[in-house]
Amino acid sequence: MSALTFSQESFDGKLPSSLKRRVSRPDLRTLKLQCLTIDEEESKSLMDSINKQINRSRKCLVLTGAGISCNAGIPDFRSSDGLYEMVKKSYPKLSIRSGQEMFDISLFREEEKISIFATFMEKLYSSTRVAQPTQTHRFIAHLKNRGKLLRCYTQNIDGIEKQLGLEMSSGGLEETCFSNHWSGLDVVQLHGDLNMLSCTRCSKTFAWSRHLSRHLRNGVLPNCPKCHEFHTQRSLQGKRNTGTVGLLRPNIVLYGENHPSCDFITHGLNLDLCKGKPDVFFVMGTSLKVDGVKRLVRSISKQVHERNGLVILINKTRIADSSWHSIIDYQIISDCDDWVAYLKSEIPEFFRSQEEVNRIRQLKRENSEARKRQREEKRMTPPPTPQKGTNCKHNIEEPPKLSRTSKKTKTASSRSLYSELSKGETKIIPKLSEEYLPFISNSNTSGSQETYSDWTANGKMEYSQSLSRQDTVDCLTDTTIEDVVTDVDDLEAINLHAKLSKTTYPKN
Repeated sequence: MSALTFSQESFDGKLPSSLKRRVSRPDLRTLKLQCLTIDEEESKSLMDSINKQINRSRKCLVLTGAGISCNAGIPDFRSSDGLYEMVKKSYPKLSIRSGQEMFDISLFREEEKISIFATFMEKLYSSTRVAQPTQTHRFIAHLKNRGKLLRCYTQNIDGIEKQLGLEMSSGGLEETCFSNHWSGLDVVQLHGDLNMLSCTRCSKTFAWSRHLSRHLRNGVLPNCPKCHEFHTQRSLQGKRNTGTVGLLRPNIVLYGENHPSCDFITHGLNLDLCKGKPDVFFVMGTSLKVDGVKRLVRSISKQVHERNGLVILINKTRIADSSWHSIIDYQIISDCDDWVAYLKSEIPEFFRSQEEVNRIRQLKRENSEARKRQREEKRMTPPPTPQKGTNCKHNIEEPPKLSRTSKKTKTASSRSLYSELSKGETKIIPKLSEEYLPFISNSNTSGSQETYSDWTANGKMEYSQSLSRQDTVDCLTDTTIEDVVTDVDDLEAINLHAKLSKTTYPKN
């Protein structure tokens, strides 16, 4: 067993480079929450690394709070000019310790608080109707269009995301089939929807109308139409009424109240964590004060970190560091819209539309296929045939062919050459035409040191002693005879070859 272990370790140590695993991405997870700013030079390199990992992300989970809607004209809850302070300033005579009491379920025990609650909710609803989506809302919609948004869980009740075509979770989720609706949801509203009214008794939801808005503006919660109709029918039938008529109030979840869609959201969250495989978790515009939201962040953070992902908080208000160590990796202290604008300037390719991404991918596929076809054509094409008159091995051009004279001139020259060779004389060079002399003088004859100009300078038209008869015959045999002697018949050619090689051939 020890030998086997040693062999395996040796193999791992000598693993070829082609089989080694790719270098893993840098681990940006932290054991201690780090605070960063988008305009700080010291953290620029770290911000660049975070942006690169965001650009490589495949599935993102988003948790949003009231901070993303402040630029749309909707106040948050806990800031100095938030909803809680607004309630105290608007109703100074109201005996409340904090504005949060106006969003607690216990307010229905006092008529005065009910009237203030109705008036305040109608004003808040009127402001949400004219609110426009912010850059952060558009960022969430962009994630959806790119196919990167796994789910957005929001604490907001304004429902602005619906203006961008995102599918909201309002409208009686507890009565619908989970398998048919959860996969189609983009935004899950954790605290309800201000754009709907619900009955305090039968939980039936209704849309706002002018008639209902008028009642709430006057500080009165209207009766539920469904409950009223039910009691009317029982009275007409002579039956005893078994209960009271319910009141309509905004369909939001108050403090101390059970969430009507709690089981549905819990089931969907577990599905997202098990099968969604998120690798980036954005927490935007919230100070994480609600207990239920705290538990949600811890559950999602654990799953994201198991995939070597990041948990990033973007908020203007700094949260307590000690309670979020190893849960949130980085807090970017900035306005959410400013951070989105910064991210767009740093990684503009992340904000391309899906149509642009598809077009770029199509062009890459076409280029890849074109290169593949070129390689196949190059592999199937045979090598080019070497041209006549070229030396392919050494890529050296041969001397150009000498131009031929007319047929009569060639015949006379060949016969004159034959007669001279028959006499055994050596003075054959003057008989050759001028065009062959340079070629003979430049040919590679062994032992010849003179050129044509040398042995023609003083009227010498015969070979010097350094040029032997055999050299002359070799030159003529290699070049001149092949090109000049073209019209000699077969018998003459045999005799000529015999004289040159000193061999006698019998005549036919």
